[in-house]
Amino acid sequence: MSKKIKWFCVIFLFLSGAFVVLEIFFRCFYTKLNSFQDVISVGRATPYTMFSKFDYGKKESPKTGGELRIFVIGGSAVAYGKPPLPVYVEQEIKKRGFKGVHVFNYGVIAQNSSQEVAHLVFHVLDSEPDIIVIYNGGNDIMSPLLYDPRPGYPFNFLAYENNVLFTDIREYPLPLLIAYGSEMMRHLFRSYFLEKFGNFSLLRLNADYGTNLWAEKIAKIYASNLAKAGQICKAYNVEYVAFFQPLIFYKRITVSNTEKNILKGWPKVEADLVRPYTNDVRSRILRNIRQEQKKFPFSFHDFSGIFADSTDAVFTDYIHVNAVSNKMIAAAICDRLMETIAKRTKK
Repeated sequence: MSKKIKWFCVIFLFLSGAFVVLEIFFRCFYTKLNSFQDVISVGRATPYTMFSKFDYGKKESPKTGGELRIFVIGGSAVAYGKPPLPVYVEQEIKKRGFKGVHVFNYGVIAQNSSQEVAHLVFHVLDSEPDIIVIYNGGNDIMSPLLYDPRPGYPFNFLAYENNVLFTDIREYPLPLLIAYGSEMMRHLFRSYFLEKFGNFSLLRLNADYGTNLWAEKIAKIYASNLAKAGQICKAYNVEYVAFFQPLIFYKRITVSNTEKNILKGWPKVEADLVRPYTNDVRSRILRNIRQEQKKFPFSFHDFSGIFADSTDAVFTDYIHVNAVSNKMIAAAICDRLMETIAKRTKK
């Protein structure tokens, strides 16, 4: 065996051994990493509504005599909390003297208004709702900025589009997929995998990311979806009220360390864009809502600035609020629901 071949074998064995040692180190001492995992993992998709925990075709038990049902639809700001927002809403309604009112939590993590219209049709209407409350807007605004940039698309939908099962053999990314099997490679080259598998740069270019056209499309889709939900509810003789939720970027005073450090670690492009962008899209949304209401009147309440002048700690991240603030939101929602509840209960 020649000297060159011997050296080649030594180097190959050394590199292979080093790779194995590093791979074991990353697997044992680092959190398992998915390139698309930031706020939540991509998750197991369900028909129509992506991350819904509600089984398709399943419904609540039949309504009992004298029961009034309120279904609250939205994203994780509805789904989660200690307790979640719908629990506070039911407590507040009972405190105000109404009995037999049940508030159902139909929030789904990461869901936007397009998915919530589908959620209304495929999961809620079969369960005999009397009142539909939609509390949303945050995911419609933030998901295109931080994740899949296409307005109205579900959270990181690009991960489902880039399915290797449907890839032409000439484009099948075999070396990349082999490399992606390594936990070490996932950590060291995360941005590379994200771009190769997600095509973020191309998607942002095609979506006109960061432009007025892009922002206007986001606003129009949201406003149109609220109007569609209202029309659907009217067809089913269901009362409908929509609430536009707050974000930390509408709060003028940051007082807690969490609120002050909300942009820490964000990519520079998104960090620089987020404040002017969220305020611009909010104004576009409110204008589009007014236009939609001229065509089809529906009940809409702008809660986006509910904490604008608060000098208390409110937000736990850019979209979720603490328990005290959640209780305040529930009380404000109930203020707007009292007349509708009274009409439905004939109280």
